[in-house]
Amino acid sequence: MAFWRGGSLFSAATSSTTPSSNTVGQETVERLCDRLQLATRIEDRRDAVRALKALSKKCKLEVGTQSMTLLANILQGDRTDLDLIQLALETLANVVTYEVGNEEEQANLPQDITVQFTELYAKNKEYVHAALELIEEIDFNVRRAAIRFLTALLTNCSKVLQEIILESGPMGVSKLVDLLQDEREVIRNDALLLLQILTQSNANIQKIVAFENGFERLFEILVSEGGSDGVVTVEDCLSLIFFELSSIGEKRWSAQKVTNVHLLLQVIRILVSPTNSHQNIVACQRTVSQCGLLHRLCVMLTLTTIPADVLAETINTIGDVVRGHTENQQFLGSVMNTTGEVQQPVLFNLLYTMVAGEKQSFPLRISILYCLQCYLYKNDVGKSLIVQTLLPQTENAANQYTLGHLLIIGYLSKDIIASWCSGIALAHLIADSQQYKEAILKVVLAVDQAQTGAKTLMEISTDLLQNPSSSFHTRIAVLIFLCTWLANCSSAVQTFLSIQNSISYLISQICAQSIADDKEILIQSLCSFALGLCLVFNNNQIPSYSTESLERIINKRIGIDLFQEKLEILSKSEYYAKALQKPQLKLSKSNDMILDYEFARLYKTLESSIARMLIRNNINPTEKSLIDPMSTNLYEQQTSTMMTHYNDLIRQQDQQLNAYKHQEKQFNHELDTYKMKVMDLEQKLQEIKDQYALLRISSKQGPDAHNELRAICEQQRVELEYLRNVMTQQQYSTMTQPVENGVEQLNLNNHENHNIHNDGRVQVGERAALTARITELQEKINTFDEKYAAQNDEIARLQLENGVLQEKITNEKRKVSILENLESQMQGSLDEKTRLDNEYQKLNNIYQQTLTEQNDLLVLCSTYEDQLTTCRNIIQSTGLPVPNFLLELDNNE
Repeated sequence: MAFWRGGSLFSAATSSTTPSSNTVGQETVERLCDRLQLATRIEDRRDAVRALKALSKKCKLEVGTQSMTLLANILQGDRTDLDLIQLALETLANVVTYEVGNEEEQANLPQDITVQFTELYAKNKEYVHAALELIEEIDFNVRRAAIRFLTALLTNCSKVLQEIILESGPMGVSKLVDLLQDEREVIRNDALLLLQILTQSNANIQKIVAFENGFERLFEILVSEGGSDGVVTVEDCLSLIFFELSSIGEKRWSAQKVTNVHLLLQVIRILVSPTNSHQNIVACQRTVSQCGLLHRLCVMLTLTTIPADVLAETINTIGDVVRGHTENQQFLGSVMNTTGEVQQPVLFNLLYTMVAGEKQSFPLRISILYCLQCYLYKNDVGKSLIVQTLLPQTENAANQYTLGHLLIIGYLSKDIIASWCSGIALAHLIADSQQYKEAILKVVLAVDQAQTGAKTLMEISTDLLQNPSSSFHTRIAVLIFLCTWLANCSSAVQTFLSIQNSISYLISQICAQSIADDKEILIQSLCSFALGLCLVFNNNQIPSYSTESLERIINKRIGIDLFQEKLEILSKSEYYAKALQKPQLKLSKSNDMILDYEFARLYKTLESSIARMLIRNNINPTEKSLIDPMSTNLYEQQTSTMMTHYNDLIRQQDQQLNAYKHQEKQFNHELDTYKMKVMDLEQKLQEIKDQYALLRISSKQGPDAHNELRAICEQQRVELEYLRNVMTQQQYSTMTQPVENGVEQLNLNNHENHNIHNDGRVQVGERAALTARITELQEKINTFDEKYAAQNDEIARLQLENGVLQEKITNEKRKVSILENLESQMQGSLDEKTRLDNEYQKLNNIYQQTLTEQNDLLVLCSTYEDQLTTCRNIIQSTGLPVPNFLLELDNNE
């Protein structure tokens, strides 16, 4: 009957455990196993397994060695009783697991006891198949218990279990993958942990998971979790999405393998996408690094067998993983390529491919640019290292190729992809940093091979811009680089203004007529933006191009309206709208190389500043002199009145908004209060549920056990009364009946006595012996009467406690009802808060619209008043009659 009763399992434990406790536990487990094997009623079998489960931790060795076969047979045979199957699975799971620090666990067991039990169970493959089949059960408890049992088996002996599961055919793994579609989140998460262990270091199982659409289902889980809120679930998914380098490095890639890896990379990019919230991005980036995926992705960059499209997507994925994450950026910068004769940083190899890889695919080169952008994003250390390589150095250092040198080579290249990508990369190198913008003003480059002449980087940029042979994409890249350089850097503006013909070229481009090409019109808009930046960030150190001088030049040579029209062209372009959507580069062909996200964001920020500066100073000095002081005062009074009116209106709206904000604050406070109440009530409810569970157990065991005890005691009393009558008539019968429920004191020594039937007469000597025996039995009867009375008292006490607990349950149900009402009130408060938020948003939109209308109205009023006053003054100066509506202007003022 015992599964295995010899060998190392007992030898390692018997020496450190007391013989008495060992024997008691062994005998108890043996009796329960006998009961499980011989019982015919399903209730008796269920009670036996439940008792084994209760002992499976404290007596792990005895339960495992004696009951494993019986429990395994239950999994194979008793498929109709789901409760029995659940108990058997949970008992087996307790046997093959050991919780360190749990006082309930049996002490002084071998360290590999769970591994030995797992090996014993797995010797019969049918037992594993039976557990595998149980995951198809719809019942929640059975399915979850089966998953946890299989997870425990895989944890202990992964290779053995993997082979057995593979022998069951692809459908065995398919069943496990199907668990990812279970709508019950607990089942799904347990399945993730199971698959995570199952797929480790087994390429065959990994392939089956991939062919069974495992990646797609993991992707659906990640999307459902929002890529964020479920950080633990995200980590499990990433750990399951596992790279096997031995297969990644294969020379031949099937179409299915390419598709699978693409899906895997897309899953990672979804998690760390720049469009997610910052908190979720950082959490996912940290998880990708900690689980080893970033390292494996970087290793893929050093392999030469990766298909170009997979390599491009891998580089994009690395870019998303390191973007804005300091530790990941430092890791990428430290990765070395050791496959060649000379060890070089992976970043250097990538940048060389972008600059000099004319034979490489366009998506690959663009992916390298995006990865470099992500590496430079908020990475002051990385930027500083590259900028230092651009500054004047010693002769030996200057002869060494660096990342900075590669960027300059690409910037000056005739290859439009290399020049555009390098120009964009240089713009990212100095973006949002006045320090680096001022530093690269010192960069000097030789203009010929003899190095007899040298020019600064800004001079070379203006030469590229004015060179007729420069391509459209090169000029676009140069303008983006220059505009990024000029923004928020007065030193760069001063240097640019000091370069000969720099402003003249911008003006000639803006004023160019008859341009039919839409892309060339973008050049005009970028030139307008560059000229506007010179106007806004001018430090007035160049007298001929001071702020006032540039305003006059724009007014006379271009015209304010034309300048604004050219400036706004870029904002109306589809390239601008596409670039502003998200930081990730989505370019399918070289003609799409126009703008990128960072420059579009820069333009959006500063374009309005340029327009406002021009509008504020858009009054001709001659017209200003024609306005008499009286008209000026009247105009100022009218403007003051209008501003007062609008200020009052704005103040009223602000007060109303503040009132809504205060009300919102109150609702938030009330919401927090309700949440605290709900948490307290939930805690109390949990306590009630625990008490109720105990009560159910007591109720289930109490009344039945009490009734059973009462019946047994009543039966014993009847038998004893019958015994008295028999002994009086000299007919004796000693009856034995084992009492199972703790009343073994009443056992009449069934191992010592047997039925005695005597139909003859009793001799005198025997009568004395019988009299003594009757006296002894009478004493036992009296003892039993006392115990019977005590049992009745205990039953009464338990019934009283049962009544008290029932009353508590009624009270707690009432509290639950109150809790439900509070939840309903809290939901109403949430709905009211949502409504107030919507109203607040509407009012805020109206407020913003009103502000815009006020500004527009002020500008229109100012322009209209200036024009009317100017017209009236001009007419009066010429001696012509002034129209009545102009004469009425003073009255209206």
